[in-house]
Amino acid sequence: MLNFFKNLFHRPLSADKFADIALEALRRTWPEHTFTLDRERFQIRQSDGLLINLHNIFTDYRRADPAMRQQQLDRFVRGMVSAGSSEDVYEEVKDRLLPVLRNLSGVDLMRIDAGDEKALSDIMCFRPLSDDLGIALAIDSELNIKQIGDDALKRWNKTFDEVLLVAVDNLRHQAAPAFHEISRGLFGSHYGDYYDAARILVHELVWQLPVGAQPVAMVPNRSCLLVCGADNEAALIEMVGQARRILFEESRPLSADMFTLTDKTWAPWTPPGEAGQALKRLQRELLASGYAEQKQAMDIAQEQAGTDVFVATHTLVERSADGQLISYAVLPRDVHTWLPTADLVLLSEGEGADPLIVTMADFLEIAGSGAQRLPYVLPRYEVVEFPDAECMERLRARATSMDAVDV
Repeated sequence: MLNFFKNLFHRPLSADKFADIALEALRRTWPEHTFTLDRERFQIRQSDGLLINLHNIFTDYRRADPAMRQQQLDRFVRGMVSAGSSEDVYEEVKDRLLPVLRNLSGVDLMRIDAGDEKALSDIMCFRPLSDDLGIALAIDSELNIKQIGDDALKRWNKTFDEVLLVAVDNLRHQAAPAFHEISRGLFGSHYGDYYDAARILVHELVWQLPVGAQPVAMVPNRSCLLVCGADNEAALIEMVGQARRILFEESRPLSADMFTLTDKTWAPWTPPGEAGQALKRLQRELLASGYAEQKQAMDIAQEQAGTDVFVATHTLVERSADGQLISYAVLPRDVHTWLPTADLVLLSEGEGADPLIVTMADFLEIAGSGAQRLPYVLPRYEVVEFPDAECMERLRARATSMDAVDV
């Protein structure tokens, strides 16, 4: 009986319950604003248009020590509305400028939620570090981190690169090096200030670690920078394992990319052998997760707009022959479709007919004139009309199978 009551009062907090708690806290702290909860999107909209995504704070809240949860929630709600304050004078903010890393497909989700059809480069000021990871600029304060855009740079009469140099230098002097050895040759940061990942830009921090002549790094979330050497296979395998845990269990996920440092340049890199296979598997799983979030956001936006577009699923399956992960998407005949990238496209010609399976590369080569790339980081193609008879004949000549495709 005692165990029954213990379990009753220690049930995991549900997302719905947390949303109610956060909404009440915002209304209590900022009574002059109106806040509206969107349960389906797990967002709260402020009266001036600010969208407050609850996913990260919910993850942090659940993982925090119960005694610290209220303090964490209070800090979150106090920082939300003040995040909209303007910072006009460069000389007043230059010492608080810091670089940040942003998951670009995550920014896309906010654009989809807001119904913003502009290109990402038109609404966000950044430099790409990889296809899905961008370097941005922010003003740090006690309660929040405010990302800055082109409007601020124009007011300050500064270029992005000029301000980035200042921001990286500020980060360089913000705290002493704080790394610990997770396993032999694998080092992880523990600064505890949400700028750990951005310290990949402070190259001397990496060069100072005993990892050899070719440093390798991963930034699975904003609070973690992992570093090891390219010739340490055991450390590389452990790095991928650590990144997997963080990406799928902790808040503020960033990237499954692995980078290698040459002189002062980071470039995406895949190691050979077991570590490379583990990395590719993680990247495929994370891509599938990203596409699932994108589809959910697009489906909701389509429903609210009253439009009728089939947002195709990026499906990931394990091939029985060798255990490799392979992805596919279905393109049905006579259906307006937004098609994600995948290894394979299954062209469905109608009920009862076996789908024609082709590689994505072959589909785009032969039928790509009827597939318009949509302006999203995770690529999608708008297909209004099914490939014509001539295209289908050429595609049939390239037909493949799940087992035959090389991944």
